[in-house]
Parts: sequence; structure tokens; C-alpha cells
Amino acid sequence: MDILFEDDHLLVVNKPPGMNTHAPDPASPFGVFETLNESRGNLAIHHRLDKETSGVLLFGKSRLANQHLSGQFLKKQVEKQYLFLTNSKTILKKTEFSSAIVRSGERYVSKPSSLSTSSATTLFEPFGHAGSHQRIKAAPITGKTHQIRVHASALGAPVLGDTLYGGQPWSRLCLHASVLKFI
Repeated sequence: MDILFEDDHLLVVNKPPGMNTHAPDPASPFGVFETLNESRGNLAIHHRLDKETSGVLLFGKSRLANQHLSGQFLKKQVEKQYLFLTNSKTILKKTEFSSAIVRSGERYVSKPSSLSTSSATTLFEPFGHAGSHQRIKAAPITGKTHQIRVHASALGAPVLGDTLYGGQPWSRLCLHASVLKFI
């Protein structure tokens, strides 16, 4: 795990794929949070990445930083951008996709929004190819579990390696949290 930035208030790391953001239960091996908290102490976690997703993960180290970060995440002022590959033959255009995301067994599904369910929104923008795979930027406006994965699948462009949501098997989930902008 690479440290991208650290000062008295913030710690930003590049989480590798295959490592939990935090231990899902007491019997599980340590996640990134527990590993870093053991050596630094008093870290606060403000967002999470799926176990198989790599990329930028932010921790607060001071009370002041935690107050500011919590407020920004709550007000949806933090800008997140992910990059992913798909092998889908569907040519994804620049689009904004909104739907309700609801749990269905071990996975989540995209459903039309209704008065009883809140809507999740993701902006998608293709940006070329890597070999035969289409490269796509995804910016979640909301922060629902598996949001990008569910929305990409609903659009017919599942993430490469995401067999849970219809992606072609690969050595890993080809989804990377590349940008996290905050004040």
C-alpha cells in the first residue's frame, strides 16, 4: 500500500485490490484502516472502497480534519472519479445514469426510482481503449454500495473482472478510484 500524502491532518493511500478497507468482522484479517491505525492511531475513515477495488482512500488524523471531511461527504461536496475497463461490445457514450440500488441476495440491482427509494446517480464518460477493452471514467454523484458496478452493468458495460455483475472473468476487478477532490 502506497502513501500518496500525509500531514498532521490527513492520510491518503493507494489501496491495493484484494484488501478490505476495514475488517468486516472481528474474525476477519485486518483491513487498510486497522493496519494503518495500529501504527498511526486515531485515524477516522470517511469513505470505503470495495475489497477488489483499488485506489485513493482518505483518512482523517485530527478532530478538525474529521469535522471538515464529514461535512463535505455529507453535503456531497467531495468529487470522486473512478476508471474502469469493460470488454462489452456496447459502446458507452457520455451519459448520466440514475436509478434506485437495492439489495437482492449477495448483490445489488438497479431499479427505477420511486417515492420510497432514493436515487443513485453516476456520470459515465468513455476515454479510449486499452487493447480491445473500452476505458471509462465514472463519477458517482451519490455513494451507494457497488453503485458504479451496478450502473455500468445496467448500461450494458459491466466492469471487466466483475463476474458478480456480468463482467468477463479477469485476474482482478478492473476498477480504480483515481481522483478524490475535497477542500
